[in-house]
Parts: sequence; C-alpha cells; structure tokens
Amino acid sequence: MLFGRLNGEQHALLELVALPVCVVCARADEAGRRSLQGVLRDGVNDVGVRDDWRSRGGLCGRHWRVWRHLESPPLSSAILLEDLLGTYLDSDRLGAVRCPACDVSERAEARAITALRRLPNAPLERALADGPGLLCLRHLDALPEGHVRSRFRTRLEELLEHLREQVRTSDHRFAAERRGPHADAWLRALRVFGGDV
Repeated sequence: MLFGRLNGEQHALLELVALPVCVVCARADEAGRRSLQGVLRDGVNDVGVRDDWRSRGGLCGRHWRVWRHLESPPLSSAILLEDLLGTYLDSDRLGAVRCPACDVSERAEARAITALRRLPNAPLERALADGPGLLCLRHLDALPEGHVRSRFRTRLEELLEHLREQVRTSDHRFAAERRGPHADAWLRALRVFGGDV
C-alpha cells in the first residue's frame, strides 16, 4: 500500500493496520525481537554486549520466551547463558533485571506514538478502510486528542458493536445466521486490553 510523503515509521505503522493488532505494540515487539536476533547472530561474541547483559541480569521472562522461540544456534545461547549463570553463581544473587530488549521495545514504542501523533488524516483513513488494525487502551491513552485518537476510538466503538453481535448470535435462536466480522471480536478485544496478547 502506498501512502505518499510519510516517514519510515509512519509507513510501517500504516502497513500494520492491515492486521488485527495494536500497531504500536506490534512495532515494539518487532524491535525487541530484532534486537535479540542481532545478539544471537553476532552480539554474543561482543564482549561489551555480554558485559551489558551481565550488569543487567539478562532478560525479563517475556523476552526469554521470545529468545527460546527464535531460530538460533545452540552455541550462541550456551555462551551467553554460561556467562549469565556464572555471574549469578559468583554473586549468589540475581538482583533486579533491566532487560535490554525491553529498553529497545520502549524506544520503538515512543517512536511509534510520536509517528502516530504526526500522521496525516488521509493515509490513516485509507489504511483503516482496508484493515482491522487498532490500538490497545494504553496506547490510545498515550495519544492527545485529535484525528488519530478519534479515529482509533471509533474503531473501538465498532469493536464494541461486533462484540454485542457476537454475543447475540451465540444465542441458539440465531445460530443459523451467517457469521460476519464479529466472529473474532473477542480476540480483537483481548488485544485492546492486553496489547500484545
């Protein structure tokens, strides 16, 4: 989809509107995952990266789960985990974890919110007409009043109607009715409340 004169972050956000996800959460998750892939590919051999991870205590639980599911050679993981476990055993305490992937994700989240704030109305309208993208409540609340916030709020009002229709058509009296866009409303609503669920 072409949107004209927008920056790269705005283009990426508009492309994500084609998916039924919070576009800001998706950008933040993608950035965190890419940072972990970089460590797996080359960063594990960088003494500075390993020093940083040791001082931070490794990853948060969520990003360890992401790490586990990445395509990675076992040696990269073993090198890093040996380093972290050795540090823990030497100090006999873990301390507070300051996850480097969370830091990357938070910076990406801030960039995405800034890009959304500056997004012209016409490209957003075209993207929302074609896709089910949304914002979770946390990211909707981060936007100031204006056309972007208003348009995503309208999307949530549409979702509420889809939820009502899903509940109505679940009644056995209406079971023969054809399922429409409301069939996955509960999943989209979970993303509104939980972000990257």
